[in-house]
Amino acid sequence: MLDHAFVVLAYKRSPFLAGCLDTLLAQTTPSRIIVSTSTPNDLISDQAARVGAELLVNPRSEGIGADWNFGLRSAQARFVTLVHQDDTYRPEFLERSLGLLRRHDGDVCFTGYQEIDDDGRPTSSKISKVKHLIEAVTLTPVTRPSALRMRAFLAFGAPLPCSSVTYDTSRLRDFAFSNDYEANLDWDAWLRLIDMGKQFVRHPGRLVGRRHNALTATSQLIANGCRRREDLDLFRRIWRRPIGDTIALLYRAGY
Repeated sequence: MLDHAFVVLAYKRSPFLAGCLDTLLAQTTPSRIIVSTSTPNDLISDQAARVGAELLVNPRSEGIGADWNFGLRSAQARFVTLVHQDDTYRPEFLERSLGLLRRHDGDVCFTGYQEIDDDGRPTSSKISKVKHLIEAVTLTPVTRPSALRMRAFLAFGAPLPCSSVTYDTSRLRDFAFSNDYEANLDWDAWLRLIDMGKQFVRHPGRLVGRRHNALTATSQLIANGCRRREDLDLFRRIWRRPIGDTIALLYRAGY
């Protein structure tokens, strides 16, 4: 067994949790599976028991950032992948991610993703098409992108989903997600890691299936206006205000 853990960030009663866990069991490289939650219930505990996963309960429900940090710290593994309960993983995801981290001295590895519908079938939306285009223009065919390439990749939105990322915690000892964001805490984290001089490595294959529906946290954050406010804040951090405001407006049209 490798020094790696999949930490599934379980929240309330997702109908997709079982399918997510099944894709982790099907990895070509076996790993520990941990289910971490601040909203314990019988569905979460039953699914964890079904796959033999360790169940960790965060006794303090203090928001998304706190839940992610709890999962990252509690794994007690060198390599950690924070799994979103609505997503799925190709069998080769872990094998490819760990191979890249080791071969290229990476601090963080990410892969491509494919948007999927509720039944797990590939689909697409305006925003996913734009994100794939941004990745192709700024990163292809590079495996070990420079800080300049990563900044360009992240300058027009948040095309790098957290669930596709594997962390080498031995090289990220001072890293934590910010509690100042709910919708864009991952986008904020990538920008801060670049500023810290951390090395990203990538696999271009779409090895993660990403769901977007009314049940996901992202949809709820769009509905309550949080996503719009945080997008504007991040774009203004990257660009001067008139340009950042314009890009934020165009970006919002793809929700």
